[in-house]
Formats: sequence, C-alpha cells, structure tokens
Amino acid sequence: MWLFIDDRYRDLLNRAGLDTFADFMAFSGGDVVKRLPNKTIMRMELASATGPRRYFLKRHTGPVRWGERLRALCSGFSPAWGRKEWEVIRVFQQSGIPTMTPVAAGERRFGRGYESFVMTEELTGFRSLESLVPSRYAPPLDSAAIAEKRAMVRRVAELTRRMHEAGFNHRDWYLCHIFVRLDADGAWDLRVLDLQRVDRRRWLRRRWIIKDLAALNYSAPPGVMTTGDRARFVKAYLNDGRALREHGTLIRAIVRKTARIRRHDARLKRNRQATHTTAPSAAT
Repeated sequence: MWLFIDDRYRDLLNRAGLDTFADFMAFSGGDVVKRLPNKTIMRMELASATGPRRYFLKRHTGPVRWGERLRALCSGFSPAWGRKEWEVIRVFQQSGIPTMTPVAAGERRFGRGYESFVMTEELTGFRSLESLVPSRYAPPLDSAAIAEKRAMVRRVAELTRRMHEAGFNHRDWYLCHIFVRLDADGAWDLRVLDLQRVDRRRWLRRRWIIKDLAALNYSAPPGVMTTGDRARFVKAYLNDGRALREHGTLIRAIVRKTARIRRHDARLKRNRQATHTTAPSAAT
C-alpha cells in the first residue's frame, strides 16, 4: 500500500477524519457528482481557518487492463488510476504545465486489481472551455470580443504545444478538460484536468498527437469557432512561421481523424438511443 498526503493539508484532513488509505476510500461526507461501476467522484467541503474549502475526491476500484498497465509502465507511471493521476499532476507541474493542486493520493493492490484515489483542490472561479466558448463567443461579436477570442485560441494552442513538446499525450484532449479563468489583467489562466489517461512516450507519438489535435478540433463548436480561428490555432501550435499550406499533411491527418471521431460519436449516440427506445418499460 502507498499513501501520500501533502503536509499543507494534513491538519485539515486530520480534522475531517482522513488519515489512512481506508479513511479516504470509505469517506461519505460529500456529494457524489459521478458514479460508475469502478469509479466515483465526490465533491467535498472541509472547514478551515479561512473558511470552507472545496475538494474533489476521485476513487477507483477494480482490475486494470493489461494494455493500460503496459502503457502506464512504459510511461513511468503507476497502473493504478488514482496514483497515476497524482503522478501525472506532479510531472505536469515540474514541466510548467498548469493543472490541479494535488492534496492526497493512495494505492492498494489486491490480486489482479487495484484500489486507488486522488484528491485535488477545487479550481475556484474556473469553468470549462466547453461551457465558456459557446456562451461567450456566440456571434455576432464586437471587435473587443473577437480579439479576446483570438487571444484565448493562441493560449490554448501554446498550452497544447507545451504539453506535446514535454512528451505528453492527453488522450482525451477535449474542451471539457481545459478549465479557464479570465484574470483581472485580462490574461487567460488555463488548467489541464482529467489526467488519468495521459501517457508519455518518445516513439510512435504522431498518432496520439493527431488524436489530441483532432479531439480538440471536434469539440470546438462550429459556428462559434470559425475556420479562421482553427487556422490561427494551427499556426500558433506549430510556431514555425511557415505558411499553413506547407503543413498540409498534418492538417489533412487532423481533418480525417476529426471526421472519424465525429462518426464514432454519432454511432454511440444512435446506439444509446436505440437501447433506450427498445428497453422494456417498468409496466411490462
């Protein structure tokens, strides 16, 4: 068994009865925001000397597929989801990639499976780009809003480039996993979330880089993010001064992968709708 608790939070957690691995795995004093067969995410509020502070506790239980075990080990991370996310957070911070603040994490192995958790501090004043972009940048826009949107596009491109240059592939690089806050000086403060599937590799990276870029392109809402916005993103991401036509191979690969993601997503939605339609009612 392995357990980490940041010393800055140790007294706070102690007062809440969170001292051991078992305490974190059994804690029920928060609101469950997501529950899956092998994963639970809980939002919790703990009293501190400066007032209530909010945290997220993500717990995992069950087997880890051999493919994910191998991927994690090749990346130098634990195969247990909770500990792996904690490890990725720490490496992101060392690489200058803005993300969450880790509070505690733990791992316990049983047979072929793992129990693990990671606890992070809530990002105050942030919201996902998935919710911000369509509400803030729906046309028509005045010149100030257009300039602000273009600045945000550049920041996201620079963040993506920094992540890839550090050797990381997010593998779920959608707008819902980029959180943002507009600071008082007008600068965008971006944070990367949901790091449990991140890997880090030296070889065979092109496929995963294209997947990240295509996922981001797919999640950028049409009609809000224009063709010009997407071109500005690519130019800022590449950052080499050459015309976009000189990167045609990469751009075509991103467009093809975006189309595959769109078809896959549409197929999943059709399957869910068919399952819902054919499910027997409670009265039958």
